[in-house]
Amino acid sequence: MVTMAIAKQTLEDMLRRKILLILLIVAVGMIALGPSVGFLSPRESSAVLRSLGLAVILIAGLLITILAGIQVIPTEIERRTIYTVLSKPVQRFEFVLGKFLGGLFTVFVMITAMGIVFLGVLYFQEGHKFAPEMMKGVVMTFFQMMLLGAMAIFFSTFATPVVNFFMSFSIFIVGNMSSVTESLTSNKNPATKVLATFLHYLLPNFGNFNIQNKLIHPEVKLTNENVFITQNIVYSLIYSAVLLILAILVFDRREV
Repeated sequence: MVTMAIAKQTLEDMLRRKILLILLIVAVGMIALGPSVGFLSPRESSAVLRSLGLAVILIAGLLITILAGIQVIPTEIERRTIYTVLSKPVQRFEFVLGKFLGGLFTVFVMITAMGIVFLGVLYFQEGHKFAPEMMKGVVMTFFQMMLLGAMAIFFSTFATPVVNFFMSFSIFIVGNMSSVTESLTSNKNPATKVLATFLHYLLPNFGNFNIQNKLIHPEVKLTNENVFITQNIVYSLIYSAVLLILAILVFDRREV
């Protein structure tokens, strides 16, 4: 109950932040203007619209997740409101989990809003045909952001918001290059091989969540799409749980 109360308060605080609302409005506007690409053939226009929509949701989700994650704990410390919270019968792990869930609910609300607009635009643009397969791309983006949010929360327990922003963003970029780091694990140079192996297996594998090409271009097939998606969702849940445990351990030993 305490955790959910903290999560609810965090969600309300986040939804009042202008920067997050501006990002949401800009993203929704870009998705809604997607059909204006009228000089392409119907097939090309559909592919562009699908690609644009998923890309906008990913970029906006990335910024919203990082901006939410890097601020939830440092803001409480800066305002000294954390002393009031922890003076009550609130355990530190409940505080961390509440902040994480509040940020996650914020991301969920905003990705859901963008997803609804995206699917609605596709419905009218593609001859009133619903595109359920595109929901998979939106769902995968959410779980990708869940993992990123857990990482940002972990960093927020010991790093400043500015440092956290660049650390989270950098790891997200490197994590999306999983195919590159995997190929380098077989490099003949020992130093390169060790570094690539370290990065590939330790850092979150964000690249596996990007199934846009397979959704936008139906001719690209996965061996078993449902298994692939399920594996990545489970990966996100487990990795996020590990990061949250580490965040709780670090925060429990921090003097605030």
